[in-house]
Amino acid sequence: MDRDEILAKSRLENRRWDERERKMADEAGTWGIIAVAVAVVCVFLIRMFSEGGNPYDLLAILFVYLAAASAYKWNKVRSRWTLLAAMIYGVGAIGWLCAYAVAG
Repeated sequence: MDRDEILAKSRLENRRWDERERKMADEAGTWGIIAVAVAVVCVFLIRMFSEGGNPYDLLAILFVYLAAASAYKWNKVRSRWTLLAAMIYGVGAIGWLCAYAVAG
């Protein structure tokens, strides 16, 4: 490939976002899941200490996110470990959803 072909390919790949915007979107997603995880833990602790209820719905929400994030990552990198993580999180999400449906 010559220089012009490489530049044309790069422009085509980055036509929607440049590298800076992609990095900011990735960081925003990371901080977003940290906030979600903290909120889930807080609600879980409040629920456990005040109501004594089960945490299945909160765990289902968290595991659905983890499964989706791992599946997306696997789609990009095609790593066996990432696929395994996505499958484990997916099974966990289904399990927690079933537990929530049965306990509810």
